[in-house]
Amino acid sequence: MTEALTIHLPENLYRQLQRFAELAQQSPETIVAQSLRHSLPPLIEEIPAEYQRDIYPLLRMNVAELKNELQQVCPTARWAEYETLLAKKKEATLTPAEQQQLDTLRREADVLTFRKGYAAVLLKRRGYKVPSLSELAQ
Repeated sequence: MTEALTIHLPENLYRQLQRFAELAQQSPETIVAQSLRHSLPPLIEEIPAEYQRDIYPLLRMNVAELKNELQQVCPTARWAEYETLLAKKKEATLTPAEQQQLDTLRREADVLTFRKGYAAVLLKRRGYKVPSLSELAQ
């Protein structure tokens, strides 16, 4: 099933679309549909429900704010605590308080990961170069 949508394009963009469609031997509608398919970010609904509230605000962020999201890191002390609890869990049973803390720290790490990933997707879809993992580590 297809739906119809009328859009108004600047003349130069329309000419570019027409010319590209000619060269690709495809309809302008096909070119637009392909472009949209590759430029729209994943839907919030595609993210696990428990993280959607954490990710949703990124949709309203500007480029500077999204770039800032990419720079976020887990505080060293929180990460050390997380690793300590994980190591302890391998060796022994955690107390209920320790397990709750581990769950909290895991969720914080997951939220950080989802936010950074979604920010990267949004930036890339807006035409910005997303730094590599090695560039982010510097």
